[in-house]
Order: sequence, then C-alpha cells, then structure tokens
Amino acid sequence: MAAVSLPLAGAKRRRRKLGEIVAERIVADIVRRGWPEGEMLGTEADFMDRYRVSRATFREAMRQIEGLGAAAMRRGAGGGLVVKAPPRDGIVASLRTWLSMAQVSSNALVDVAEVLRRAQRVDLHAAPNQAIALFLAAVEPAGGNKQEPARKLSECVAQRIIKDIDTAGAAPGINLGSEDELRIKYGVSRAVLREALRSLELHDLVRVKTGARGGVLVHAIDPGYTIEIASTWLHYARLPVTHLWEAHSCLAEAAFNRFASHASQADIADLERAFTRLADASASHYLVAANAFHEIIAERCGNSAIALFVRILLKFGPEVVPQPDPAFLPRIKNAHALLLAEIKGGRPETATATFYELFQHARRWLEGIERQQGRR
Repeated sequence: MAAVSLPLAGAKRRRRKLGEIVAERIVADIVRRGWPEGEMLGTEADFMDRYRVSRATFREAMRQIEGLGAAAMRRGAGGGLVVKAPPRDGIVASLRTWLSMAQVSSNALVDVAEVLRRAQRVDLHAAPNQAIALFLAAVEPAGGNKQEPARKLSECVAQRIIKDIDTAGAAPGINLGSEDELRIKYGVSRAVLREALRSLELHDLVRVKTGARGGVLVHAIDPGYTIEIASTWLHYARLPVTHLWEAHSCLAEAAFNRFASHASQADIADLERAFTRLADASASHYLVAANAFHEIIAERCGNSAIALFVRILLKFGPEVVPQPDPAFLPRIKNAHALLLAEIKGGRPETATATFYELFQHARRWLEGIERQQGRR
C-alpha cells in the first residue's frame, strides 16, 4: 500500500453510521459536563429513548465510547453508563496505528519529533505540555522494557488484514472478499471478524458493502476518527490554552516552512480560495475559516505526521478558545493576506517571518485569556 497523504480540506468523507453520531454526541455531553469521572449518565433504555435509536445502534455507539475509554456500561441493578478517564496509552496506540496505516516514513517521524522537542514554552516553570508529550510518545520508539498489553483477537485480525492489504499492494476499490471468505481465511468467528472490520472502517481503510456484489473493499484511509479521539483526550487532560499554543505554533511553523518552499500553483490556488472565506468571515466564524486556511498548509507540507497533529489541534482549538475580538480581525486578516502574497511572490523567508509574528500575536492573546481565567 503506497504511502498516503491526508485528505484535503472539504474532500468527500465516509458517510458516518448512526452509532458513530450517537457516540459523538454522548462524548460531547461528557466534555460539556467537565468530564465528571464516576458519574452515571443514564441507562441503556434512557439513551435509546433520548436518541430514538434501537438497542443495536446504541450498543454500537457504546463499543466506540468504550474504545475511546470515555465511559463504560456498568451492568446489573443500579447500573448504567459511567464516565471514565480515557487511557492515554490507548490514544497513543491509536495514533501509532494511523501513522502505520498511512506508512509515514521513519524520517518523517524523526522530523516531527525534533520539531516537538524544540517547541517554545510560554512559561519555563509550567508543567510539562501534555499535547507535546502525547505526540512524542506516538512518534518515538517505545523505550524501556515496558510490556505491551495483550491484544484482543479482533485487534490481531485487523493487523493481519492491514498487513495483507499492504503485501498485496491492494489499491482502493479492490475487493478482499466476502465476510464468509475472510472469516474462513483468518479462522475466526463472524463476531470477531466484524469487530476487526469495524475498527478498520472507522479509519476508512476498508468499507463493507452488502448485496450480491458486496464484500470488503479497500479504501483510502481517513484520519477523522484518530483526530476525534486525540481531541477527546486533550479535553480530558484540560490542556491550558497556552499549552495549545506551544504545541500548535511549533508544528504549524514547521508545516508552513515546508509548504512555502515548495507550494505548487494548485496549492496556492486552494489557499487563495480558503483566504477568500477567511477574509469574509465574521468574528463568530473566523476560527473555522482560519482553520481551513491552515489545514491546507499542513496537508501540503509533505509530512503526514505533522499534518495529523496540526489537524488534531485545529479540531481541539475552537472548542476551548473564545472567538476573537472583532476589533482585531482586520489586523489578523491583513497578516494572512500578506502571507499569501509572499508565498505567491516566491519569498518563503519573508513569509516565515510574517507567520512567526502572527503566532506571537496569538500567544499574547491566549496569555491574556489565561490571566482572565485566573489560571496563572
């Protein structure tokens, strides 16, 4: 399987199943509640009634929520869905899985690790930055003699399918066979196979098609699920906004340096379209429009690990950062216009200086937010 790039902003994504949507809404509710560990959110019947879904759909949602580590179903009298602390090791493993599926090279992993280790700290005496530590754990070789937790059978089968796709060089659209054929090939039950396939479906590596001409079809992987679960963990970790800046600024600057030095005409045209939306955005829509602009830069920087981590932070940022003051919007938009002009004019060094100043302005803004919140 050839190395892949992240899907472009606005590219057609896999249509999500109802269970995924329900799972996302439940996790969003947990985040809004401030992640109250140990609190029971309701029974299976409560959730089926609240979301008007079948037991099968809710249980599919539960499998995903338990996979995230966000909550677990307590059985028996007085039982229900109980909020948990998501396991960091599970999030690191998911990041590693995506990087492996995307065949990110060892050189690219070394590159992003060096960027993260050089990250500028707002406060040298502050606690370690958990976003940076999370990303480093995903790209650096596991150290020490720590034993990997035993894998479930379905996880082993999923890894075998990934390896077989890679070995066969299977291109998107290739049919790997029916469920019955794969069940026999891997010597597992239908339930185990379906659990393995579901994990691959979440990453959009395969799509299961029913009917006479159905089967398990190879597809191009999508980072959406990985981005979602990593963003969920950052919510749980209550990452300070200045720590968000520390992680984002070093990665975004690295992405921009690489993008500015080799941007094609097609890249610039896409960036111009994103800038048009950014220039027209009101304060309430500005962060979303700005993220689309910076997402293109990250996706085209030539390092899929950097792009993935930037997109995780772009997903997390608007959920914890307030909208900008309308009085400052013209200045920020002008800085983006200057960035675009310098890239088009083939002046990457000047563009990098402008980009750096833009993020220093963001730093001062976020430090002010933390002071107002009394966090420092």
